[in-house]
Amino acid sequence: MVVQDSGPNQAAHFALVRSLASGTAEIDPSETIDASYVDGRYYAAKAPGLAMFTLPWYGALRAFGLQDAPRSTAENYRDRVWELGLFGAVLPMLALLLLMLVAAERVVPGYGLPAAVLLGAGTLLLPFSTLFFDHVLSAALGFAAFVVLLVARERGSPPWWLAAAGVLAGLAAVVEFPLAIVTVVLALYAASGVRRLRRGATYCGGVLAGLVPLLAYNTWAFGSPLTLGYTNALKEPAGSGAPVVGANDEGFYGVGFPDPRAALSLLVSEKGLLIVTPLAIAAAAGLPLLWRTGRRAEGAVCAAVPFLFLAYNAAYYLPFGGQSPGPRFLVPALPFLVLPLALLLRTRPLVVAGVGVASVAVMALATLAGPLTGVEYGIGTWLGRLGRSEIVETVVGRAGLDAPWLGAALFAALVAAACAVALARLPLRPAMRAEWPLLTGALGAWLLVVIVAPQLLPADEEHGTFEGDVAVVVLGVTLAIGLHLARSRGVVALLPMLPALVLATPQMTARPRWSLLVATLILCAASVLWARGRRARRPEDAGTVDAPVSKPPLASPR
Repeated sequence: MVVQDSGPNQAAHFALVRSLASGTAEIDPSETIDASYVDGRYYAAKAPGLAMFTLPWYGALRAFGLQDAPRSTAENYRDRVWELGLFGAVLPMLALLLLMLVAAERVVPGYGLPAAVLLGAGTLLLPFSTLFFDHVLSAALGFAAFVVLLVARERGSPPWWLAAAGVLAGLAAVVEFPLAIVTVVLALYAASGVRRLRRGATYCGGVLAGLVPLLAYNTWAFGSPLTLGYTNALKEPAGSGAPVVGANDEGFYGVGFPDPRAALSLLVSEKGLLIVTPLAIAAAAGLPLLWRTGRRAEGAVCAAVPFLFLAYNAAYYLPFGGQSPGPRFLVPALPFLVLPLALLLRTRPLVVAGVGVASVAVMALATLAGPLTGVEYGIGTWLGRLGRSEIVETVVGRAGLDAPWLGAALFAALVAAACAVALARLPLRPAMRAEWPLLTGALGAWLLVVIVAPQLLPADEEHGTFEGDVAVVVLGVTLAIGLHLARSRGVVALLPMLPALVLATPQMTARPRWSLLVATLILCAASVLWARGRRARRPEDAGTVDAPVSKPPLASPR
């Protein structure tokens, strides 16, 4: 549906596809700054997997004359990138949705469809399924490896299943290098249970087979199987002078030690994960449920992958990866949240559905308003673009109709219809009475964080303060306590949280120290209420040591 504008990242992948079709790995550095300079030649500073995957599709398009259009205008260039994205982004997204559906249905029967649809439409997976980036393809391959191992553990499948999972995990790293994190985590998962050594060796053999395309490409392009495309990445666009390299020289290809401030920014800054996709954070709350079901190995995988990706992203010198609607390097970890999300849907269907609808609305807004944001970004920027009718192109416009709002309305209607079909399977009406206080508190807390957190913790570190960072953490803990009280004591428990609204005023957001003081006072009050509630639930002392304590009656299912 959506024909997005191009950018340096997409241009680098597109240049590599054309170069491979011409029998070389060298690219024209004037097309993108995402290039590297090795031995006097320019290459795409990207993993080669996406270009290899779309190369046959590119050849088919050229056979029909679709990729031979003139490059004189940005519109023609955009259309050609969009044509490649149909195969390199949309098709992997469809496969990923089916994989999430299969995985969730095996763990929580009946909740796979709503979990897959909400996670696909309510996270960064939606805008990146419209962009010629490598994140969706790598996420599909990495999660496919997990699904194969999950099915193999349940069925007791032959060893070649483990080898197939290893091949998929290896190919995921060929598409995006950080997917090596998924490869290592799944190696431990494959080696768990009986015959650990044999299972682990079979999986690792498959991983080596999956890495063969990368080793072959590196040898062909750079003369060494261990030289990556990120070597000598450009700091500035190539010009007439000597190239300025070293963009990824810090640490290991730009990765050093995790920065706590960067990790916090990835979660609650202007385009942090909690701000633009609250569903992802809500899904993480279902991890304890997955552990309690007895699937501890799967729970460990679904917790380890997002945590390790967050740590890696916080250690990278460019946490948000430039133009992006959010922390794009976390996209490959999002599918692993589908299992805890499905369990949370079964436990709190109304709350998760409400948070999911809010996430879907934000992601649809970002997709239509242009997800490749520059200096300005966030929900306010997207709303401003929509108000000025700055809408991305759709297939309606590509067909020759000058009706941008028609294409946008059609896209929004299709997304809404998909969510409606998925949510129709949930028992929302029976849960209305019991869960509406928690839903009200969850949406209210999210809106408060959307207003306050970006002011106290901007993504630009030069404009942030230590007091503002701590104030955001204190506010988050306070709201978590308030939601816990609302879950057990009803909407009345949210009343003590109302003073937190003071933090949303411009006078407070402009004074981080005062915000920290107010947030600390509210946290102390919330902690007192929480402690009193815990004491009230304890059984009364019977008066003697030997006095029997009667067991409380079993609670009926909700």
